[in-house]
Amino acid sequence: MSLMSGISAPQLTPFKQDGRIDYDTYTALSAWIASKRVKGIFVCGTTGEFANLTIAERKQLLCCAREGAGSDEHLMYNVTALNLEDMTGLIDWAKANGADCLSVTPPFYHSYDAKALVQYFRTVASMAEGMPVYLYNIPGMVKNAITPAILAEVSQCDNIVGVKDSCMDHQNLLEYMDAVKKPGFEFITGNDAQVITALDAGACGGVIALAGVYPELCQSIAELYARGEREQALEAQHKVMTLRGIVRSVMPVMAHKEMLKLQGFDMGSARFPFRELTAVEKDRVRQGVEALGLL
Repeated sequence: MSLMSGISAPQLTPFKQDGRIDYDTYTALSAWIASKRVKGIFVCGTTGEFANLTIAERKQLLCCAREGAGSDEHLMYNVTALNLEDMTGLIDWAKANGADCLSVTPPFYHSYDAKALVQYFRTVASMAEGMPVYLYNIPGMVKNAITPAILAEVSQCDNIVGVKDSCMDHQNLLEYMDAVKKPGFEFITGNDAQVITALDAGACGGVIALAGVYPELCQSIAELYARGEREQALEAQHKVMTLRGIVRSVMPVMAHKEMLKLQGFDMGSARFPFRELTAVEKDRVRQGVEALGLL
């Protein structure tokens, strides 16, 4: 059974003025996203600022997501960590507190060779025994890429069931598909701009940042595509691509949060090391959203 077919939403993390996480707003945001019929919610992903959170905060966010989203929504939980103690704690927490599947990026900061990365992913798979694991390729952020050869090797682990590719190079997704022949293995795009392109190639869906901001619009791409309404799906994809351009012209994560603020969610202030958007940047976001008829 596919856990991640369709569109899933990486959830952003709201903060209070003093820098603490606003768990009540996070719970409410989870409920709102789930109500928009997306396939699942990605907890503590890149736009969720997982790298800037404590382990205790990451654990609490999973509980809030489950409380808000309800029992039927699929939750993907990021367990990336750079030491075995933290990773073991996150995986054990995921098993006990409602995660449906796990996500893990390659280790970051240092450069690692293919042998080290294969060992890393096999260790994660062993620690996560009994839970589906989706690898998360995002070399622009973590520096270490999951090559097609690495993916083909580690996909032999029984519980490594898919990959989210956020390298922004569609050719890489095609090479993944050519390298991995495991029946039922799921290929997922992490690029807001390439949902239809990925679906055309045989991917099962997308886990895309803007689905955490405009879940209904993003989900409509997959729904329209599945019904054969390609022209309408392309129109929805174009809106998402335009929103992506707006976000990247300002500052990702903070621009995503500004779009949520325009929809009535109090995402609070920027938490170190992010900064607040300027008035000019906020106005650019507002004007872009208004031009698309989304405000």
